[in-house]
Amino acid sequence: MITSEWGGTKGGRNQSGKISRNELKNVLNALNIQVSDNELKQIMSQIDGDIESDKFCRVMGQTYFKKYTREELQDTFRKFDSDGSGYIQARELKTIMSGLGKRMKQNEIDQMIKSLDTTGDGQIRFDEFGQIM
Repeated sequence: MITSEWGGTKGGRNQSGKISRNELKNVLNALNIQVSDNELKQIMSQIDGDIESDKFCRVMGQTYFKKYTREELQDTFRKFDSDGSGYIQARELKTIMSGLGKRMKQNEIDQMIKSLDTTGDGQIRFDEFGQIM
């Protein structure tokens, strides 16, 4: 849990009450959030070195935990649904993952579909897609 006591044992190692760039990067890595040096610089400028829990949560929420509108989700879904069938099928998901630089075996793609497919039809519908976003 993040507290406003960054200077104590739960926060910044330098016990200054502020978080350094390195400490912030370590926190983000622990949350499995990968950031470039540029992104890290932007975050540091937003928090201005003071890292009380409410400020940290606000900045991180705005940056990494965006709530998408239905229209944004539909637009993204349509891009993934390359054949316009109204479903994301295994071959489309494989193409998407490949485009993201992730080479996946067919059984891995099938497992992803299965984990998202609440109806058991082997396809991802928009409402199922929306649940992961």
